[in-house]
Amino acid sequence: MLLDTYGGSEDCLFLNVFTPILPSENRHPKLPVMVFIHGGAFTFGSGNTFLYGPDYIVQEGVILVTINYRLGPIGFLSVGGDAPGNAGLKDQVLALKWVRDNIAAFGGNPNDVTIFGQSAGGASVHYLMLSPMASGLFHRAICQSGTALNTWARAPHARERAFALGKVLGLETNDTSKLLEHLRTVSPKMLIDAAPLTLTPEDARSNIGLPFVPVIEDSWADSQWEGTMDAFKEGHFLAEEPLELIKKKNYNNVPLLLGYNTHEAMLFIRRLRKDPSLIKAIETDFERLIPSDLQIPGGKSSEAVVSVGKDVRDFYLGSRAVSNDTLEEMIYLLTDTMFAHGIVETARQHVANGRSKVYLYRFEFDGALGLYKRLLGIARPGTCHGDELGYLFHFGLLNLSLNPHSIETQVKYRMVKMWTNFAKFGNPTPYGKDDDALNGVTWKPVNGTDVMNVPYLNINAKNEMKLNPDPDRLKFWDNLYMKYNGNTLSNTV
Repeated sequence: MLLDTYGGSEDCLFLNVFTPILPSENRHPKLPVMVFIHGGAFTFGSGNTFLYGPDYIVQEGVILVTINYRLGPIGFLSVGGDAPGNAGLKDQVLALKWVRDNIAAFGGNPNDVTIFGQSAGGASVHYLMLSPMASGLFHRAICQSGTALNTWARAPHARERAFALGKVLGLETNDTSKLLEHLRTVSPKMLIDAAPLTLTPEDARSNIGLPFVPVIEDSWADSQWEGTMDAFKEGHFLAEEPLELIKKKNYNNVPLLLGYNTHEAMLFIRRLRKDPSLIKAIETDFERLIPSDLQIPGGKSSEAVVSVGKDVRDFYLGSRAVSNDTLEEMIYLLTDTMFAHGIVETARQHVANGRSKVYLYRFEFDGALGLYKRLLGIARPGTCHGDELGYLFHFGLLNLSLNPHSIETQVKYRMVKMWTNFAKFGNPTPYGKDDDALNGVTWKPVNGTDVMNVPYLNINAKNEMKLNPDPDRLKFWDNLYMKYNGNTLSNTV
């Protein structure tokens, strides 16, 4: 999809297992396991080796598993009843059950499993933390550039979009059974091609153009097990809003490592450069950039919404217009609303409502292994969405030979070491200042007694512990969420 092509098959439920050693019945102890969930907007992508080569990770004495799951309307269409949604997330649960039941045969420890993912894969990891369906299947979690608190990661009008898909494909009906019967006759390619045509302008505002994503499954409401873990045992993956589950402490409480890249939204700014009409649309309707979960009273043109839009514009652009001259400011705005604020809030909420340690990072290193920038030919300075992946996986697509003494090689080594340390020990820097290879920097967890002052590791040519990532910008959004939602930790702890 990054290269404007689709591929794949509905028959996609395969996984790959990579081990640093051949398994032996006599080997003890078994090796820790890392299970990677790929991103791709819940619409495209795969766990194949040409994208996610295992070389770097398995060298650290860890077994790597990469999985596939159903995507787009095949994986995330929801109408309730027989099609409650989240089939793709349930595929991930199935993969984790396979790991639990079979990984010992590959030399892995089923009781030492870390799940990690990027973008939609990061949000998937977070959803697995929140679902009792995945209870006991993993023991640590890493969310890279995505959590369930990012607005693009959930669908507020999934049922309406499912019927819109039927209409695009030739059937206009309000009957769920007829809709599902019709969709089962349509080829997977036709379903994928039709999915973007279901989006209304308002949909595009709320989920950056992702038509089929995870949903809150609402058919549980009549269950006699309401409010208990048992309500989910018969196939429900998620029945409450993610933030409510965290606040109720009703989730899989495991150590969590998460973070974001400094210029995540560089990926989407390409559209502005290619399409001047989009710049004009944003300039005349700046309110469309207000996050959909900000509960401002009135409709989209209400006085309050217009006022918030003006505040956002003034904060990021001042008196300047949306144009090619203000793309850097637009990158910061969209990075904050689509990624950074939700991810930092996720860290705060888990620390405030959980027992396990939470580690936060901000990835700033802009080097030759920046994956998405290289794939898309982006020359602008900054760390794009997906760029950190090139420092964790060997990407055959890049075909890049590095000097073993280069800064990129050093950053790659440190990234892989910290991620695999977390998988082994639940701590990315277990040896602290004694580990020269990691610059002698100890990655401190977020403090549970002061969650509004958030320590984080800034990952660059040299790692550095800092306090409060992008503080002025994220404080701006904290204040807006406090004013309209009343659910940030600033006024709940």
